[in-house]
Amino acid sequence: MASERRPAPAGFLADLVFPGRCLGCGEWLLGCWLPQEGLALPVCRRCLSTLPSFHEPRCERCGVELISEKATCLRCRSVESRFHSHRSLFPYTGMAKCLLQALKFGRRRRLAPFFGYRAARELEQFMPAGETGIVVVPVPPRPGRREPDAVELAASGLASRHGLPVSRLLLRTVATPQKSLSYEQRTANLKGGIRVDPRFARAVPPRVVLLDDVFTTGATIDACAQALREAGCARVDALTFVMEE
Repeated sequence: MASERRPAPAGFLADLVFPGRCLGCGEWLLGCWLPQEGLALPVCRRCLSTLPSFHEPRCERCGVELISEKATCLRCRSVESRFHSHRSLFPYTGMAKCLLQALKFGRRRRLAPFFGYRAARELEQFMPAGETGIVVVPVPPRPGRREPDAVELAASGLASRHGLPVSRLLLRTVATPQKSLSYEQRTANLKGGIRVDPRFARAVPPRVVLLDDVFTTGATIDACAQALREAGCARVDALTFVMEE
């Protein structure tokens, strides 16, 4: 699954003629060209090097940083989750927050391949060499969303650039935003609002990795996992771009 070296995209030539400013520090740049990944990013290498990371130990279920030696956090010990495990690429802070917000709300679509590339690397943890039958399933956006869906953009790249099996098995009918709701409210809001597309009801794979942008309480991932497991999926893991703590 290692990314092969790719030719410079058309946007790279535009960067040479019309250099922009780094999304992080605001300095002029020619774009951050990463030849091994085949990506040209609107951010400088110095800012890219400041991307935050998680500290160990982490909860073996939801992936949150632990403050004790227990294998799971207090919430995961008290709540029965339908997903088996969750990983996130970055904590939702600093440069990671800046880049995701630029992708989601600033329409900087050139950032989608970057998150897709990092997701492909992390998916190697779920997809050991030689193991087959694992499918990446994007979490569907809420109906009526106007901004470009970051998850869909990255998922398309996982299929086209990295050759990963991606299937849009889920449908979402709940339009109410989740951002300001508690875990209990989110769970109630999503009840019955995510389901397996009837067209694929008889073709649900035995193992799925859900892909989403932000992990806050885990309610959305859990609702997706419930729908998949009720349709016959034996194991559901999850991967997100960032995790709020």
